[in-house]
Amino acid sequence: MKFFITGSDTDVGKSFVTASLLRAFLEQGVKAVALKPVQTGYAEKSRIPDENSRIPSQSLEPDFKEYIKAGQNADFKATCYTFAYPASPHFSAELEGKKIKARGILDFIEQNLAQITLIEGAGGILVPLNESQSFLDIAKELNAPVILVCKNCLGAINHALLNLEILRQNSIKLAALILNFHDENDAICLSNQQFLQKKLSCPIITLKNYKNNENYSNSAKDFRAFISKFLDKK
Repeated sequence: MKFFITGSDTDVGKSFVTASLLRAFLEQGVKAVALKPVQTGYAEKSRIPDENSRIPSQSLEPDFKEYIKAGQNADFKATCYTFAYPASPHFSAELEGKKIKARGILDFIEQNLAQITLIEGAGGILVPLNESQSFLDIAKELNAPVILVCKNCLGAINHALLNLEILRQNSIKLAALILNFHDENDAICLSNQQFLQKKLSCPIITLKNYKNNENYSNSAKDFRAFISKFLDKK
């Protein structure tokens, strides 16, 4: 089974959610992998300083480092397009004289499928890959349920509903809405959660701002109920 993880904006915690989900599935003995087909902001000189870490001391894509912390094999290739400049994929590719092809991404995913495959996009669902294709094209071709990650703050309702409308118009199923950086003592966070729960039939999962989550075992617990229904179908 495949899931496509996208966000309502940049820096909403897609990689955190992807790594947490990966950890949750792995803890249940499921053969799961996380893929990040397009990675921008990849500095090849960025190295992991801890020589005793299970992560090899070599340059790695930033999000792939998080997957490894969650338990993914460090030798696994999780990315097919990497670019140095931290920007929209189409622009980062242009700066290096390259072009991203949706077919290349889809072939890469097909070659790396597992029992559970988590595919993390870059930015939001309409982020362009080139002048005519976006991650929406990838999501449609995958025919995989989407996990939408939103930062639970002022504006979250609008961001969530705009994304959900795009998914609805393209007949893409929403598997879950993740309200990240949730604060149970914040009135806006609680209001967002309550409003969206009334509007949506899919699971809504709230994640607090985890500060000590080096191997994602803490945040993985928040996904146990969600993944259990998929494990029951196996």
